[in-house]
Amino acid sequence: MNRYMTSKRIFAALTLFFLAVAPNLHAANCSNDSLKGTYAYSSHGFTEVTPDINLTGFVPFAQTGLVVYDGHGNITSGTFTVSTTTANGGPFRGTFTGTYIVNGDCTGTVQVDLGDGTLFNFDLVVQGPAKHTFIGTDPGVFMSVYSFQKIAGEKETAETQ
Repeated sequence: MNRYMTSKRIFAALTLFFLAVAPNLHAANCSNDSLKGTYAYSSHGFTEVTPDINLTGFVPFAQTGLVVYDGHGNITSGTFTVSTTTANGGPFRGTFTGTYIVNGDCTGTVQVDLGDGTLFNFDLVVQGPAKHTFIGTDPGVFMSVYSFQKIAGEKETAETQ
């Protein structure tokens, strides 16, 4: 057997091996414990407003804050500062709590409670132990993507190391 044929067979065998094994090498293994600790976040997008504020019905916004996950499906505390065009003008600040569910495939859902009866819902993707994203799923929320990064110095959970 010549060298070319040997190389071709090795390549074919490796290709079959990687096609069979590769999907399992990076299989997701997430749970509520995948989010544990303090994360900083930022976002920008558009929010619905009344025509007296903007005739298009939407205005841009930017937001930043902190969120603390307990690893058991609860957001124990969070802060936010939002800057947008509103009837009152200027930025506004607040706090929140909430709940979350992280599925085994690293997707999930989040519900944030502002404490005054206002609830916001999001879809979630955990990208690793230090990073995840949200996207707003409520009616009237247009193009709001949130990017979260774990605060430096926070310990990783055993499951996500």
